[in-house]
This record gives sequence, structure tokens and C-alpha cells, in this order.
Amino acid sequence: MNKKKVVKNAVANERLEKLKVSLESKKIAEKYASGEVSAREAARKIRARYGVL
Repeated sequence: MNKKKVVKNAVANERLEKLKVSLESKKIAEKYASGEVSAREAARKIRARYGVL
């Protein structure tokens, strides 16, 4: 499965769980999907936003 599909599925899963993905998290996910950042870096950035290190 390609990265764009992975991101799309992850966002859809959040919606199914009645959760909302923040705009900033979506931007980070888009950077991952386009290859600008690794999965590890994307996860680190998202966790840092919420103080979960």
C-alpha cells in the first residue's frame, strides 16, 4: 500500500472512531505521504505537538 493510501486510511479510521485529525497533523501526514519526512519523524512531530514524547 502506498503512503498516500496509508494516510487516507488512517484519517478515515479516526473519523470512524468519531475523532478529528487536526489541520497541523494532516499537514505532517501529507509531508510523510510525499516523502518529505519519514514515518518516524512524522510520528515524533505529532507526539511532540501533544506533549507525548
